Formats: sequence, structure tokens, C-alpha cells
Amino acid sequence: MSDNTIPLPQGNHTKNRKADLFEKYMKKEGLNFFRRQDSHDSYDTVVFMTAIPAGEHHKLVAAVITDNSMYTLLRVHLGTAPKGPARKTFLAFLNDLNAHHAILKYTISSDENVFLDVTFTSRLENFDAEVIRTTLDIVVYQLSQSYDDIARRLDKPGDQTNGFTL
Repeated sequence: MSDNTIPLPQGNHTKNRKADLFEKYMKKEGLNFFRRQDSHDSYDTVVFMTAIPAGEHHKLVAAVITDNSMYTLLRVHLGTAPKGPARKTFLAFLNDLNAHHAILKYTISSDENVFLDVTFTSRLENFDAEVIRTTLDIVVYQLSQSYDDIARRLDKPGDQTNGFTL
């Protein structure tokens, strides 16, 4: 390794106990609509996936992504971003949505997927699965009101992007 090279972080190699707390909460509350996926990476990432209703006729992939960091991410795949002239107006539309929502943030990834994200920060001793569940309820409500408008602007809505994975 040269003197100019900075090694990339490899995680802090502690167990992701937030995933266990989230799973325990779901069992206690009788919530069985999440599927757990353990990635076994250096951050001990665990993804809890489900489908949520959106708009009049859509179902979208949603995930609670936990790891051994102080962050937990609630992510909903909305679809794929438009190309060409429609992209400019779509970006302005997303910026407007982001300006009006304090906790919900709309993003476009480098592979053109559009997401609604909510990031939670907490130390393990303050991790609150009920806050995540309540926020998911807010997201479902928000998308019931706004997703049809979002979907009509997308290249493909989230439920028509076959083979999508997080």
C-alpha cells in the first residue's frame, strides 16, 4: 500500500442488535409483513423488506435497512426517473416535494431509481422500533395521497420495474 492510500472503513465489527430489536418488536405487535434478509457484510446489514400500498392501484417495495452504525434507513422504491425533457420538470417537482416535507426526502440514484428515504439516527440504547413503524404509517398515508401524481411523472412506476433489488 502506498503512503498516499487511505484504507476504506470496514465496519466496526459489532453485531447489528437493532435488527434483533426491530424483529422482536414486530413479533410482539403481531406484524408479520416484513421479510428479513441478512447480508453478512462488515456492517452486519439486515434488510426488512415488504410491499406497501401507494396511490389508487400501486404496491411499492419498502425496506427498513439496519446495520451496526448509528443509522437506520426507511427506503421506498418509487420507480425510475424520466429521461429527456421531462427530467428537468421532474427534478423541479422532487425539489418542491423535498421543500415541503421535513422528514421525507426524495432522491434519484445513479442508476435512475427514485426513492423516498427517511433516515433515523440513534444509539442502540435509544433505538425505538415503534418510531420506525409510526413513520412507516406516515409514509403509507403520504403515498396514498401523492403517489399517483408522482407515478405519472416517472418513466416506470415502482410496481412495474421488474427485477428491482435494493
